[in-house]
Amino acid sequence: MINLNKKFLIYGYGISGESIERYLKNKNCNYNIYDDFKKITNKKTINKDYLYNNINEYDYFIVSPSIKINKKHLLYKYKNKILIDLDFLSVELSKQKIIGVTGTEGKSSTCCYLKEILSKKYKTEIIGNFGNTILDKRDLVNYLSKVDILIIELSSYQLDKVKFLKLHYAIITNIFSDHLNYHDNIKEYINSKFRIQNLLYKNCNLYLSKKLFLKYQRNLKINKKRLVFTNNRIPIKKDLVDYIKELNLNSISKLVYNIDPQIKIDTSLVSNVLNYRNQLIYNLNNLKIYNDSKCTNLNNAIFKNNLINSSRKILILGGKFKKQLKNTKFNISNTLVLIFGNHTNLFIDHLNFINSNYYKFTNLNELVKFLNVNLKVNKYNYVLFSPGGESFDYYKNYVDRGKHFNKLIKKVLF
Repeated sequence: MINLNKKFLIYGYGISGESIERYLKNKNCNYNIYDDFKKITNKKTINKDYLYNNINEYDYFIVSPSIKINKKHLLYKYKNKILIDLDFLSVELSKQKIIGVTGTEGKSSTCCYLKEILSKKYKTEIIGNFGNTILDKRDLVNYLSKVDILIIELSSYQLDKVKFLKLHYAIITNIFSDHLNYHDNIKEYINSKFRIQNLLYKNCNLYLSKKLFLKYQRNLKINKKRLVFTNNRIPIKKDLVDYIKELNLNSISKLVYNIDPQIKIDTSLVSNVLNYRNQLIYNLNNLKIYNDSKCTNLNNAIFKNNLINSSRKILILGGKFKKQLKNTKFNISNTLVLIFGNHTNLFIDHLNFINSNYYKFTNLNELVKFLNVNLKVNKYNYVLFSPGGESFDYYKNYVDRGKHFNKLIKKVLF
């Protein structure tokens, strides 16, 4: 467990850095702040010279999860002292049941479904990579005393560094190739996901599909005694939204049952809670348009497009292209593909077009103008905006991108 009487350095003053400062301040801890790039007007801030000359006086280094601590990094030889904000939950949690959720795609949706279902009987909250933090609450002890179940969305970055967090339940939704600019290779990325099993209390379980286990069992150290295979029933192919929802609910049904057998999952009563994740934004005149701006993984975008059983469909890709495995190509069939942004050629290089065609656009505005004309001339039944790339080329985040797409569609079609 972390000793709060020791000295801390907050390395990086982003959202998590600011949050952890408020926590340390509330606990009257001894700490300083350092940031490589950000100018900070704070009495606790130190400069690079001070850090280099006095680095050994710090007992713990609290870093943003996205900072890669490689052999060239100043903190590499202090890796055993590195913490992230989630580690401090080990000091605060007591009676709560803790669920950890990781995977390449579907983490946020799975967290939301778990919260909606479990909240019918228990006080349930979501934190972590989901975007919520509780550490900086002034009356944290009182807040946590009212929480029965805490759901934590865990990224590969967080799992790469977290040391003290403990879980009662863990689930891996899926694994696609991702974050290869951070992880040195795909094996390292997969290993980071499976580190979630190391956070489990003794005799607690890891939930994942049998297919996922069989795929990686030879290459990873997986504790088979911990495993519970999720419901592998494949939904009947119907509406994209309902199909993905049912797929996600199947993956958590056994976990929910093991928490409380009296809680029943009624698919029809569970809402589709996340904006910009498989969100149906237009449904008129035999045309459905989905906003899936949250999709930043090309493999997942192609997977969803292939779920749509139609040859009259349009897939919109774009954004900041993520590094892919060498020579990787994804098959895309019977689809008109529209690609926007500065990385259009990178998307094209990783697609194998089968009875499909594509057009390139500088930005989303140009693309939607073309889309508007095309929908009037040709009879398409589906448009899937599932970019498969990061939003940071033109937007603050996927929400900003999703809002912009909705605004453009509303302007031309409503």
